[in-house]
Amino acid sequence: MNERVNTEPEFNEALAYPKAVRVGQSVWVGGTTAAAPDGAVGGDDIIAQTTEAIRRVDIALRQVGSALDEIVRIRVYVTDIGRWPEIVTLLRQFFPHRPAATMVEVSRLLSSHLQVEIEADAVVRT
Repeated sequence: MNERVNTEPEFNEALAYPKAVRVGQSVWVGGTTAAAPDGAVGGDDIIAQTTEAIRRVDIALRQVGSALDEIVRIRVYVTDIGRWPEIVTLLRQFFPHRPAATMVEVSRLLSSHLQVEIEADAVVRT
């Protein structure tokens, strides 16, 4: 199976890439944010933005037959690494199975309103 899904059409179609790609039992979810037409879901709240990004990752995974608990690796890009303790606490709530993880500070994301972007790799258990 080779499948592609799109959960953020306003960005994905403009940038010409799918949100998630499944090949066989492997799934890759591309950079996912809390982007909204008027800024970001959650406004300036990095925790609200992170929660929304995870919700969108979950939607993409479910569209290709996977789920949050099947994530094996997650990458989190933040504009303020000083917020890492709060973000890690939130990630532990969503990912109690503790996938391999990376968090990196970046100077800016696609929009100046965005503070976090998440990528995930998952499997599909049958």
